[in-house]
Amino acid sequence: MRDAALLLLGHGSTLNADSSTPTYQHAEEIRRRGVFAEVHVGFWKEEPNFRQSLRQTSCRTVYVVPNFISSGYFTEQVIPRELGLTGPITRIGGQDVYYCQPVGLSPAMTDVLLARAKEVVAATSEPCDPRQTCLFICGHGTSLNDNSTKIIHEQAAIIRARGLYADCQGVLMEQSPFVKDWRTLTTCPNVIVVPFFISDGLHSYEDIPVLLGLTHNIREQGFVNPHREGGRRLWYATAIGTDALIAEVILDSVARFDAEHPITSAPNTSTLDDPIGSCLEDFLAKVTAPHWSIGQLRVWNSPDGSFSVNREAFPGGSVPEGAGPSLEIASLEELRRVILTDAEGHFRPLRAAPDLRSDWFMKAKDVKELRAIIDYVYPAALANWVAWRLRKTASGTPWKSTAERQSGRFRIVRELDTSSLREITGQVCDKECLKRRLWDPETQLVEENGYTIPLVCPEACNYFVNKAREKLKGPETDAE
Repeated sequence: MRDAALLLLGHGSTLNADSSTPTYQHAEEIRRRGVFAEVHVGFWKEEPNFRQSLRQTSCRTVYVVPNFISSGYFTEQVIPRELGLTGPITRIGGQDVYYCQPVGLSPAMTDVLLARAKEVVAATSEPCDPRQTCLFICGHGTSLNDNSTKIIHEQAAIIRARGLYADCQGVLMEQSPFVKDWRTLTTCPNVIVVPFFISDGLHSYEDIPVLLGLTHNIREQGFVNPHREGGRRLWYATAIGTDALIAEVILDSVARFDAEHPITSAPNTSTLDDPIGSCLEDFLAKVTAPHWSIGQLRVWNSPDGSFSVNREAFPGGSVPEGAGPSLEIASLEELRRVILTDAEGHFRPLRAAPDLRSDWFMKAKDVKELRAIIDYVYPAALANWVAWRLRKTASGTPWKSTAERQSGRFRIVRELDTSSLREITGQVCDKECLKRRLWDPETQLVEENGYTIPLVCPEACNYFVNKAREKLKGPETDAE
């Protein structure tokens, strides 16, 4: 695996950072361990999107792990379609792409569920006898795909067979057995509820607590375990996907893939050309000024090959004394927390929006670390720039092609007329984004010089697609 790349794919959100945070955290933990040559992320509703995520690596072997609870619409249709996968192993442009099972299907999830149940009780000062306790594993439930509930009941059966608790049941929000009926589903005096979701959000913070009878918004008001009702006690945990042990589950998914596909036990270690590295090195070699920029980032070159990166708050001139950034970022994790919100603390769903905070700086010891910083601030920006630079043409994916790829509740964007398309383009692309558009209805001129790497947009992003849907259906909500 040290010669391979890991691509961890999550859902993401245009409304808050909760959805993508666990995917980033697990990727960062695996990256720290040095298990893979490279570790990248991709999202359905954030940047980089699924289609662009593969462009970030030049490794011959890429393991793709969906950070999803179950098999279903996203893992069986969306991800294969967006990445161009034809099966468990797909050759794409010289790369062998290995498509692993979703993390929720790993047998290792059982130990994570048990650990989370134990931890939520241990965090309180009250003992809880497992022999008088029912553990509920709570999922969403849907009539659209049986797989989304199958894994929940399977996990409950496995834990029940171990005899660690008096009982263990799978319960659902929108299907029987309903979580709201917990009082009658068990007679145990103690109850532990673990949400079987990848991230904390509307369901785990609001919907499930209300169904349990806790009534208040945990996100805003907090929650003190255990909840008491009629002489019974209930402990409520956070979403299972936020547990640090999920990093082990991801690695288990990769190991299981290798075991089930022995040909992958000897991955292709021959090197691909690294056009991103080559183009960046070529650009740096020609920079004569002490600093250069990409988007709102300013990069200072040092004689020893290191770099200092901060927000381009004073373009074209020196930084006034005392006006420079004061917050030094020491890790990608810290950088993620800084760039996900603007100066007022509002979530930034569009990474190329001109509202990047300007109170920070970060150092990179070499080009590899510099690339990682840029990829965090502007996901896939270097890959898109290189693709444009080598192609030397303004062609991108036409909106019609992007719209035709949409399915499910986004299928409606195919009905967007030209007038509405131009309206949204003017509002979102021209006013809210720093990227130069390479796709119709009106492509934009991309200028390249010796001190700026342009941000290019090869296709309508998922933020734009969401806005197109809003135009036709109304504003999106967290529940969607």
